[in-house]
Amino acid sequence: MENINQSELNKLIKYGWLFLLVGLVINYIYRQVFHSIPIDKMILGSDMEGYYQYLAHFFIKDWELFDRMPWTIGYGEGKTLSVFTCGVAILWTPFFLIAHFASIFLGLEANGYTHLYFGMVLVAGIVYTYIGLVFLYLFLRDFFNHRVSLITVALIFLATNVFFYSILLGAGMSHVYSFAMVSVYLYFSNRFIKTPSLKYLILLGVPFALAVLIRPTNIISGLYLFLFGVYNAASFRERWWFWVSNYKSVLILLLIGFVVFIPQMAYWHFVTGKFLVYSYQDYGFPYWTSPKIGVVLFGKFNGWFTYTPLMILAVTGLIFQVIKRQMNSWAVLLIIVLCIYINGSWWWPTFGAAVGQRAMIDYLPFMAAPLALGVQKSQDYYENTRVFLGILILIFIYYNIQFGFRYNPGEWWDTPMSWSKFFDVLKF
Repeated sequence: MENINQSELNKLIKYGWLFLLVGLVINYIYRQVFHSIPIDKMILGSDMEGYYQYLAHFFIKDWELFDRMPWTIGYGEGKTLSVFTCGVAILWTPFFLIAHFASIFLGLEANGYTHLYFGMVLVAGIVYTYIGLVFLYLFLRDFFNHRVSLITVALIFLATNVFFYSILLGAGMSHVYSFAMVSVYLYFSNRFIKTPSLKYLILLGVPFALAVLIRPTNIISGLYLFLFGVYNAASFRERWWFWVSNYKSVLILLLIGFVVFIPQMAYWHFVTGKFLVYSYQDYGFPYWTSPKIGVVLFGKFNGWFTYTPLMILAVTGLIFQVIKRQMNSWAVLLIIVLCIYINGSWWWPTFGAAVGQRAMIDYLPFMAAPLALGVQKSQDYYENTRVFLGILILIFIYYNIQFGFRYNPGEWWDTPMSWSKFFDVLKF
């Protein structure tokens, strides 16, 4: 971020405080006015508690209890193993410690499971989302003007399920943290390709490693860097020899990954005696040979295009970029295709009672440039076409926010799907 002067940095910080304040107000309205949901639902139950319990056990409880954490599955006699990795917990650490020391200072119960701790998780989700949006904007500014970049980032926030998983009830899930780390990784990857240096290597390597630690399938994001500028056999050979001649950079990235993974490997070894473990055990990818692509993209429950129609425009932009060989688009296309294939091969391709295809949030930063291209080209259309597109975008935003506010997992999953359920989302 060396191109940002002190004045611009002050603006980012000021807007960050505003973003946080507005986010907290919206969350309060959502939980208290629309649904009467206590704030402990940010953490207790499901994946969220699986991430959070690492912190409670590390900082407050006896370390000997690490092999008997509650939100886990059985592993051998008298032991349990968390299926979740600790990447989210690492990013939560400063917020957890603020809540913990504030509780001690104020004479509150400092057991890790009070409303103050849960509230700081919400703060963390909003803060990391803002960081992701800022770096995504900076990434886009390398290719597009301020207006196009700002509109694109606003659309990714308001017209996708990033909104729900950061502001409403999803800040305890992993996705906006992956989103933030991938955005930072993208920005510094471009910097490294332009000016290879140890500084940029570390600045891209740490967030990439954290993204993989958050969700191991995020490792495919590494293709963006390693296949940068590859469009044919000749450019592949050129990139191959670039990495061969810069093998020390590859070794440094591996070292960064190893260091970031030390806490996770230590936990695995404590429970299992092994440094590398497939923690999901009996859960996996039974559909490798018959991936549920239709479920992932168009499914009535959580289809990507069904609940995030903005991505149809982004995919159109990506296809155009691939044809024109623009902006590392072949690597992006490969990442998105692999992501859809992996998600479709997962044992539960809808990813449960989610709000849209939540597993795609991690990869939305890769769709920013194709979406920005569409925003840029729309300026050249006839006025009537621009008005139509503007109305369509507003519908997408309204649909996304309304669905987030109206979403009720019990009603959505436990009753038959019908078109009336879709149209109910659009009602005031």
